[in-house]
Amino acid sequence: MKNLNCKNCGADMRIDISAMTAVCHYCGTKYVLSREDTDYFREFYHQMNSFLSLEHDEQERRKKADTLWEKAETEVLECTNGSSIEIRYMHCFHTNDCTIYTARRNIIFCFDKDHADLAEQYRKNVSLLDYPSADTRQLSNFFPKVTGGFSLTNGGTALVTAKDEDEYPLSLFGTLGGRHVAWIISRMENLCCVLEYNGLVHLELNENTLYINPYTHQASLYGGWWKAGKHNSLSSDGKTILQCRQNLLQLRNTAARLLGFDSAQNVHSSREIPKALAQFISGLPENNAYDDFALWDDMLIKAYGERKFIHLDTDDETIYGGG
Repeated sequence: MKNLNCKNCGADMRIDISAMTAVCHYCGTKYVLSREDTDYFREFYHQMNSFLSLEHDEQERRKKADTLWEKAETEVLECTNGSSIEIRYMHCFHTNDCTIYTARRNIIFCFDKDHADLAEQYRKNVSLLDYPSADTRQLSNFFPKVTGGFSLTNGGTALVTAKDEDEYPLSLFGTLGGRHVAWIISRMENLCCVLEYNGLVHLELNENTLYINPYTHQASLYGGWWKAGKHNSLSSDGKTILQCRQNLLQLRNTAARLLGFDSAQNVHSSREIPKALAQFISGLPENNAYDDFALWDDMLIKAYGERKFIHLDTDDETIYGGG
């Protein structure tokens, strides 16, 4: 998938194919897609939708995956030990700190020479994660597993983490319907509980750091770990951030963007968005993740009734954010 970069600040832009626009999540610049861009991204989301529409035919699903990856881009990294690493990636995302490549079974974080130390911070933060003893095996699957690190000839560092083949960056799915956003909220609440258990604020809990498996309805938090820190230990522009609700506020803003809104405060109910869902996203979070998860369970039932599995494969209208 090709990237569109902001003409104002150079950051990657979020595509909203339903509105034929791209919006920079850093500076807010909005760009109207050209006809060429519109055709390209519509075809890409159509491919994703077609790929995700397979439910039980594993062989056919693998064929679709192979077709998707045939169009992968390549990048070669030169290492100081004389070796070269060729990356075949479907998605590339740039931040101020690094470039992130999504390969078929790995995510590669490439930190430039000015931020090479952040690779070790990433590794340290994830290595210190702890889990409630009864849930260790399950919950640990949704957090990074670092499998390698390489010093690059440009002075930077490449860090490699494993991912499941069926996990994709949440940002690739564009605007989603309310039911799909609801199950993503449930998974984000799980992740926030682990962060709470560890006393951590992530600061980058969003569609660019989350990966989802649409077949199992799971979500993993793989990106942004170099910015994680303990409650009350982080600051922004010299001011202490109100830490206790930060993860939960990010959860709500991410859910809002997935629904097509600029921020959580602007979410309102509609035919597609039940009142209880809108109230949860636009309202203030509880004081901790455990109470917030309990609140979400209550609001989820009010919004949709009994829990049931909804395939992320409905139709183009849902994937493209229609009505």
